[in-house]
Amino acid sequence: MVAITRRPRLTLCMLSALFVITTACSLVKPAETPLDRQSRAKSLADAGNHAEAARLYGELAADTPADRDNYELLSAEQWVAAGDLAAARQAMSAVSPDARTNLAASRAIVAAEIALANGDGARAIHELDSIPVPTSPDLAQNYWYLRGESAFLAGHPQEGTRAFVEREHTLTDPAALRASRAELFNKIRAAAERGQPLKAPATADPVVSGWLALGPVAVELQRNPMHAAAALDAWRRSYPNHPANESVLAAASSQIAVATQFPDQIALLLPLSGRAEAVGVAVRDGFIAAYLEQPAAVRPHLRIYDVAEETVAGAYQRAIQDGAAFVVGPLTKEDVAAIVPLAAGRTPVLALNFLSDGLTAPKDFFQFALLPEDEARIVARRLVADGKLDGVVILPSGEWGSRVGAAFSDELEQLQGKVLDTGRYDAARSDFSDVIKQTLQIHGAKGEAATHRGDAQFVFVAGTPSAERLLMSQLKFHFAGDIPAYSTSDSFEPDPAANADLDGLTFPDMPWMVSDDSVTGRIRDTVRSAWPARTARRDRLYAFGFDAYRLVPALRSKSLSGSASIDGVTGKLRLDDHNRVRRELDWARMKDGVPAAL
Repeated sequence: MVAITRRPRLTLCMLSALFVITTACSLVKPAETPLDRQSRAKSLADAGNHAEAARLYGELAADTPADRDNYELLSAEQWVAAGDLAAARQAMSAVSPDARTNLAASRAIVAAEIALANGDGARAIHELDSIPVPTSPDLAQNYWYLRGESAFLAGHPQEGTRAFVEREHTLTDPAALRASRAELFNKIRAAAERGQPLKAPATADPVVSGWLALGPVAVELQRNPMHAAAALDAWRRSYPNHPANESVLAAASSQIAVATQFPDQIALLLPLSGRAEAVGVAVRDGFIAAYLEQPAAVRPHLRIYDVAEETVAGAYQRAIQDGAAFVVGPLTKEDVAAIVPLAAGRTPVLALNFLSDGLTAPKDFFQFALLPEDEARIVARRLVADGKLDGVVILPSGEWGSRVGAAFSDELEQLQGKVLDTGRYDAARSDFSDVIKQTLQIHGAKGEAATHRGDAQFVFVAGTPSAERLLMSQLKFHFAGDIPAYSTSDSFEPDPAANADLDGLTFPDMPWMVSDDSVTGRIRDTVRSAWPARTARRDRLYAFGFDAYRLVPALRSKSLSGSASIDGVTGKLRLDDHNRVRRELDWARMKDGVPAAL
């Protein structure tokens, strides 16, 4: 956001007069005046040293009783900017009740800033409702900005959009206006991704209505550019004179062109028969679903090869001879390793699995996979970010559990966390009481509530959906339901009736599974209606195939490099230094049997 003046400060003329009176009394170098100290505080704030500015304003409040409220408000505001909400609330508590009358606008705006920084949008709006729209341009600008931010945070995108539009009347700097519109565009897109209602009231201003109608289009631009051109054209026909056309959408057409610049011919190598047939078919169908999102006139030529009917090397060589300009696949680790010697960087490849450690990929050999180990590392990073460093792990016996546990422990320990204990369970059984009691050190006398170890800040519980339901219900039965439980996406499949036992479980998953946005929902519904008998337990593989198609132009154009990413239906996708596509996932917590976005 462009820097703005949060509140007007004491007028220079008042403090200048004080300076003249003070210096007239002595010929020696005068002591630092309130004006000097306020100027120093302002310089500290402008330089980003907000904590020091807050302390200096606090000292001014103590030394200048007549202006104490004003300085306490300035101090609270700087503590918010410094990220110290406790200090901000303390400074705010020192403001007298008279400020509600004498400094009503300033007091309400700083109180709203504190509420907003604390994640309480409703409280911030309540504070702003206590005052009329300020007449001062600086305060009015801040009022509308805070109101817009708070409304979006509280889940009211219509009100938030109206506030941002009103704010434009206070912005005279073209750069500030562009930045405000870009921020509004991102917030409307985020609201659309969360599935929030974006229908404008019948009496809404056309500009507000246009912004709200742009939400689903913004998601199409990010998540499904193959369909975005049609959605964007329809929006522009409805709002030809909307300010977004010349600002946030100015580069949209070129962005769509880059994101849909496919080669003339693509080869898809998958196992479509044999033991891996079900997996290969699901990925193929997701790939085709993305392919069909494009208008028929601009689709590339697609040829599909069954690597179970011939050697993967033979299928790859035949694809190249047939004219493939980009190869997607194969799927299994063994098949991916088999084509490495053949690729040699001549034709770009997007392999649908990661090479084993120690194998080096040739130039333009990209790798994309859905690995539970990656998700285990994502969970470990989230726990540390949440301040939960020490906990216990409960995993299924076998190779899968060992891989997931090793990845989780390694990531957690690198981030200074610690696995206190690990329990392994037999997934073929239904009673996991012994593992739970041992790992969580559960003790209890007959007729008394059981107790558990007090040093565990979390329990990481991995397994299949059926095993996870049993584990979560038994954790609660043994009075350990108060320990925050985390898992990978493997624990979740959509089934509200069966998932009530999972309530409280926190996990990462792809947007395809947990997002409520209309774009992902439409794609998901299209795939499920096209292949209803095959999608029940393979949803993530369809999403995997869909994003594999989306990655082709991004990898081909080298636009997915550095910090660049694309918002896919499997997550936010970026390319690491080893040409592996990495995913950032959405976070959800189970509530009433369904995942609620965090």
